[in-house]
Amino acid sequence: MALLMALVGLLWTDWDAVDRGVLRSVIARDLERVDALAGLKVESGSYEGQPSLPVMVVQEGGPSWIREEAEAAVRADDVLTLGEPHLLRVEVIEHARTYGVRCQLWRQGWSLRAPEPLWAGPAPWVVLLSALAGAGWAGLRRRVTGGLLLAGTLAQLLLLALPWPLPFVRPSLVQTWREGPLGHGVVTLARGLPDASMALGAGIITLCTVLMIFDHRRSPQQGGGVVAVGVLGVLGVLAWVEASLRAGLWPWLHQAAGWLAISGALGLWAWAVRGRVRRRAEGLDA
Repeated sequence: MALLMALVGLLWTDWDAVDRGVLRSVIARDLERVDALAGLKVESGSYEGQPSLPVMVVQEGGPSWIREEAEAAVRADDVLTLGEPHLLRVEVIEHARTYGVRCQLWRQGWSLRAPEPLWAGPAPWVVLLSALAGAGWAGLRRRVTGGLLLAGTLAQLLLLALPWPLPFVRPSLVQTWREGPLGHGVVTLARGLPDASMALGAGIITLCTVLMIFDHRRSPQQGGGVVAVGVLGVLGVLAWVEASLRAGLWPWLHQAAGWLAISGALGLWAWAVRGRVRRRAEGLDA
């Protein structure tokens, strides 16, 4: 039943709505780059206390709805607003539902744009397929951590396998993570934190690592292994979430089809975890 729900949700998906949501997010992130290049945003991530800069959106390439999403991103921006006399050119490259986006600000005779476009590949099927594959592995092999790792790894690999415009160089994986929704959010949050918070966070991570090492030396058959398995599981979840956000998870959840599909995937994961717990209770797992 859970698998059927997931498949029905995927088939019922409004693909254009997912594309539009993903592109609006990409344009919004690129506008922040433009704001910084124009000196409207300081290094700490906050904005200068000056009036909004009015811009008129001019679309170059891509589907006709790009301009609507670009104007929505401008309205949500902390610095820019719709108006005249400045121009905001939104350049869009489209190839097999893979999009490259770069905004260019024309202001008082000069122009600003980031050196490289931001790329997006809306693909809700990647979100669902990787989650179902991980749940299937966890349920059949009774290894939840293995299922989480499989889901995260598969989601990342499937996004890498999406068609790519040949004339353009694919960005590195690290750059893709940094410019994606999750990476962008983490970087923005880190820039807004004081230096003391960063040092405190690094100290906590170091302390946890040291405690894990000592616990493993004291009890190599128990504590250390459990912690290592937990860390691998968390890495799998993070990899899946990062890839899923780039593939359009958030706009997908704004429609009933997305909720139906994800509910089906969660139902399959509940079956896998329940089987694991039952097996441990029967003493069949170590």
